[in-house]
Amino acid sequence: MIIDCHNHFDGPHAHDGLMANMKHTGSDQINILIYEQQNTNPDALRNDAALWLKLKHPDRVYIFAGLDGTGLFNKGPAPETPFTTQLQNLIDCGCDGLKLLIGKPDARKFYGHPLDSAVYNPLLDMLESTGFPVLWHVADPPEFWSEQTVPLWAKLNRWWYDETYPTKATIDREIAAVLDAHPKLNVILPHFFFLSDRLEEATEVLKRHPNVFFDLAPGVEMYHNFTANHAASRQFFIDHADRIVFGTDIGMGSNSTGPERGPMIRRFLETDDRFQVPDDPYMTPDPRPDLHGLKLPKDALDQILYRNFQRVVKSDRPRPLNKNAVKKTLQTLEANARSRGAKNPMATQILADI
Repeated sequence: MIIDCHNHFDGPHAHDGLMANMKHTGSDQINILIYEQQNTNPDALRNDAALWLKLKHPDRVYIFAGLDGTGLFNKGPAPETPFTTQLQNLIDCGCDGLKLLIGKPDARKFYGHPLDSAVYNPLLDMLESTGFPVLWHVADPPEFWSEQTVPLWAKLNRWWYDETYPTKATIDREIAAVLDAHPKLNVILPHFFFLSDRLEEATEVLKRHPNVFFDLAPGVEMYHNFTANHAASRQFFIDHADRIVFGTDIGMGSNSTGPERGPMIRRFLETDDRFQVPDDPYMTPDPRPDLHGLKLPKDALDQILYRNFQRVVKSDRPRPLNKNAVKKTLQTLEANARSRGAKNPMATQILADI
């Protein structure tokens, strides 16, 4: 059994490619992540696409849906629709969790609110009280804050952060305050929380916050860091196998990820092979040495590949969708997009298919 907890999907046009990637990776089920807007695009929230996919594959697709942050952009005082109202609607629809991107440096800059701002407390309180899962992207690799240290593939894409963005230290302080103030958050921190080069600190985070999990979606830097500290990394994975979740980030960048990223992660976990990072616009080119697999024991693999995600969502299958609630949600997405200037919202197309 394999559940890929970290996928992206932006519409029916990407369906066949996603299904092919699932088969190639060996995934039995996948989790689609839809994040809140990072811009003012009136048709930016892609919950409609994820709902369409889950309606098509109700036993294979989980959804961690996103929120409409309109009203909070650029330090706005409050979302137009309260986040708690939106969260309840997602729960009513049959979504399986929530995706947050507001901790990523560009989204954090766009919203302008610290992660521990009071504007987020009602949402965080509700997530705690319900136990509803959240996968929350926080910060980025430390080397991304300088053009001189950013990896080659990112530099070629002009992806790094200058002095106009919040620093990694700032974002780290904010999320630490959030986790201390909301200890019952049922949360996955993706990309190993960007601590792959600091395993002692990663251990402390997991000890301090027993409801926190890390996922393994590349950031390929984590696999280079694990390789460079191979023995300690393997022991970390064995010692904390109950807190690590398999994920690939397939479908990011408008479905431009390479097909080998899923098999790469499995090979790293399951074998002691030495091998090159496969071609992928978000992993290569990169001059760092080949990867060296960890060859984890079967019980550790089973926990990482599917059991831990089932613990997070408290089920071995996706929640059933409430079609009436789904239709109402799509109609709201359609109306909101049109009111903000979209000519033919994605939700209009999805509504025609259900």
